[in-house]
Amino acid sequence: MNTNLLAKLLVNTNDLNNMKLLLKAIFTSKELKEFDNRLKIFQLLMQGQKHREISENLNVGIATVTRGSLAFEKEEIFKMKTNIIDILRSKKFDNDK
Repeated sequence: MNTNLLAKLLVNTNDLNNMKLLLKAIFTSKELKEFDNRLKIFQLLMQGQKHREISENLNVGIATVTRGSLAFEKEEIFKMKTNIIDILRSKKFDNDK
């Protein structure tokens, strides 16, 4: 999958409001909710929560958590040299802020 254009758009959108507008323009509400859940799954896994707890807390199926867990385990996210990992480690959820 070639994500060069998407990556370029995201990296060049340095304002939170513009980023929200861009994401809403590109993705459906359902897709954005799925992205949000995936990131929250990553976050909760980093905090040591069990799959069943995550499933119940986010009101998603256990298969969704398992898919998120598998993606989390194999992704290159830990090689990133940004504050993204610190944000994911944070216990605070910024719901639509």
